[in-house]
Amino acid sequence: MKMTGTPPSVRKGHFLWPARGRILKPFGGQGKNAGNGIEIAVRKGSPVHSAAAGKVIYSGNGISGYGNLIILQHDDSFYTVYGFNSKNLVEAGGFVSKGQKIALSGVPPSGGSPRLYFEVRYGKRPVNPIFYLP
Repeated sequence: MKMTGTPPSVRKGHFLWPARGRILKPFGGQGKNAGNGIEIAVRKGSPVHSAAAGKVIYSGNGISGYGNLIILQHDDSFYTVYGFNSKNLVEAGGFVSKGQKIALSGVPPSGGSPRLYFEVRYGKRPVNPIFYLP
């Protein structure tokens, strides 16, 4: 599919929830609190699951502010991002299935309560994950 500026029609359930918990920080916002993703409250060390099948294009801790981070590339120009992991369980270049355990949750590098940072991107543009989750 050729990428355009607008994502394909929003489909609830296109992606699975990567973890169960309440949303601590919603998508969007203004200024210092603006977010390209959501933050989900979890217990430290709880499993993080892939929201859809895809290719692991990044697994590491070299991107400042996210701790251990995983980026998956999916069909239709979508990407999902999973941050604040205590341990990544997949490596770049590998493939994952929908719902596969890919990491263990942790805390943000700046501290605070355990949480998962989750982002959905269409191409390079962040989109609100809530519109794609069941």
